[in-house]
Amino acid sequence: MHNPQLAASDSVSFFCLVQRLFESFALRPDLGRALRASVAFVIPLLICHAMGRMSDAVFVAMAAQTIALPDLRGPYGTRLLILATMIVTVAVAAMLGVWAGGGLWSATLAMGFIALLGGAWRHLSADYGPPLSVSSALLFLLGLSQAGPLSTGLHLAGLILIGGAGAALLHIVVWPLRPQHPLRYAVAETWVAASDLVASMRPLPEEKGEDLGERERDLRAALDRTFVILGAAQGRRPTTLLRHLEDMRVEVVHLTMRALAFHTALEPLMARPEFARHLPTVDSVLKALSDAARSVAITIVTHRAVNFSVTEVRLQRCLHLIQVLTDEMGVPASGFQMAQAAAALDQIAQVLPRIRDALGETIDHAQGAGGFPARLPDLSRRPMRALAAWINPAAQLDPVLLRYSLRMAVLTMLAVLAYRGFAIPRGYWIAFTIVVVLQPDYGSTRKRAGERIVGTLAGSLLGSALLWIRMPVFLLDACAALMAFGFAYFLRRRYDIAIFFVTLMLVLIMGTMAPVHLDFTVTRLLCTVAGGVVALASALAFWPIWEGDKFNGLLAAAVRANGVYLQSLGTVLVNEQPPGHDLLMVKRRAENANREASASLQRLLAEPSSHIAAPERVIALTTYNQRITRALTAMAVHLPAKPVSKDDGLLTTMAAVQPIIETLAQAIEEKAGVSARTELNRQLNHLENSAACDASPMGLVWTHLAKGIAEIRAMALVLHAAEIIPTSRTVHSRRSDAEAMG
Repeated sequence: MHNPQLAASDSVSFFCLVQRLFESFALRPDLGRALRASVAFVIPLLICHAMGRMSDAVFVAMAAQTIALPDLRGPYGTRLLILATMIVTVAVAAMLGVWAGGGLWSATLAMGFIALLGGAWRHLSADYGPPLSVSSALLFLLGLSQAGPLSTGLHLAGLILIGGAGAALLHIVVWPLRPQHPLRYAVAETWVAASDLVASMRPLPEEKGEDLGERERDLRAALDRTFVILGAAQGRRPTTLLRHLEDMRVEVVHLTMRALAFHTALEPLMARPEFARHLPTVDSVLKALSDAARSVAITIVTHRAVNFSVTEVRLQRCLHLIQVLTDEMGVPASGFQMAQAAAALDQIAQVLPRIRDALGETIDHAQGAGGFPARLPDLSRRPMRALAAWINPAAQLDPVLLRYSLRMAVLTMLAVLAYRGFAIPRGYWIAFTIVVVLQPDYGSTRKRAGERIVGTLAGSLLGSALLWIRMPVFLLDACAALMAFGFAYFLRRRYDIAIFFVTLMLVLIMGTMAPVHLDFTVTRLLCTVAGGVVALASALAFWPIWEGDKFNGLLAAAVRANGVYLQSLGTVLVNEQPPGHDLLMVKRRAENANREASASLQRLLAEPSSHIAAPERVIALTTYNQRITRALTAMAVHLPAKPVSKDDGLLTTMAAVQPIIETLAQAIEEKAGVSARTELNRQLNHLENSAACDASPMGLVWTHLAKGIAEIRAMALVLHAAEIIPTSRTVHSRRSDAEAMG
């Protein structure tokens, strides 16, 4: 007997399940990208095999996977333009490979053209350029292996255009179905990054997450992307939606600033045995904040009232847990450090209602707008402005990119010349390995070479073993689709695992065209090793770009950015803000400078040991400067609402620290000199720090300023030991001093 109530309940349950699946894919792009890429890969593969076109299947499937892989952002017109550009580029590359493959010199010159074109794509877009350059080179090299007349190349290009259009359709079909606005998704990304940042602070994590510093860099990158996107969308008359989304972007900055201040206040308490009983509550507070931030992201994307209601409950839960933790710590009788943590908690509690109100305004506006628009009204008038948010070439060509492109062109041309001249079986993998492995700096090149060789070896051996099991074509296609899913999922997580899956995928595809024997595994591995060795050798000898030549400048710039940050805090403290003064923008510049210095440090540590002396000092300097930024951010959170007297001792100390920071930057740039370091020590010896350690706002500002000064003194001690980073031209003769410091 039919029960209407039961049927309605089942419908609601099904809707809730679909909603949860949508939220999972919306906030976990790796899963969505992997599913999209594997579907785009397997459909043309099955169609080509059903039609008996085994050789075309590789081209069409690989091209479709290339088009489906990127996560597109921005207005829909921009997305369509990017998709069309990628489809035409890979189709032309494959056609050129087939056409030019008939002659030795034509193939060599065409390879140089494809390599230089890849450099142009990198110049036009840092997001879409690198994968497009690699994909076009792969399709070109596969075309070389099946050389033929122009008609064959045009026929293959037509098939790739069809397969690419099908992959583009996988992007397009979800645009009307997913209740999201491109600008909403950009802002939601910042809240997801904030959620991950807060989760990394938990003292009792359920599973070990990323490092706090890594999460900070991810958040900073997400905030920068959103800042550019919202700025590009601003017309002469900004819409109400844009103002609401900008408010949400600002609120995520406020929340993370206060969360970092709370984490800083917890550091001295974590070592106290009596604080152990508070750790479960602290963990619950941070987990609730992380969940609430992720719920805010879901609500921004879906802009549905039901999600907003859930977010309200989560924000209220955060307020309740914060109050519980504050009462549990017993501030009046627990000393200054407990009071400092309680003050940071109070700052977090104050921002949560603002988040709820700002999010509610966005929801109200979305409900009043009616149905999902087929065209974005606030961006359609300014397509070039919106385009500049994601395809944004620099005003001048980067010399590093120019040298990298020329190096790539020369090396790949030599690889193709050797491949065709000596008729090396599957020798096109030499050139393709160079394309994938070679990076602008040596450190990244060495890391990529090791990952690719290991992944290729493991994938080739396992794939060849699987082919000994005689499987029907449809089963090989199914296994290849699973490998495509694994490749797309791990591509941005673990490159070595991604290479393992893509190698398995290629071996299985080749197995559908003809029997694959041990020679396929051996020749592909040898070609991969040869390409990796050439890339490494060229990075060492052919126009090398050493990170040590620019690290000092980047670190000094980060130190000076902290000086500007401190000066800006002093300006706000006396309430003398000049027109256009924006403390959050100053904080953003300081964090960006730290991010650039940290990225340079990672590249530097991957370089040969002869190019860096005492790496522990480099790490220490970079870390100490980041902690100065965090101390300044904690100061910003606790600034009093009313201005202070200009004669206050705090302002005097802040003014005295300003020249010390500049001298510190000069000492970092000085490398082998001693004058700036001597002056730095003299200034620090004359600096008096009389911090007032109490729980008042001014006392907390004093405390964090003292912490920043302590980090400056620590950096001075590091500098006093020896020079920081010798350049590639410096003779390294201080090993004994480095061992003494170690």
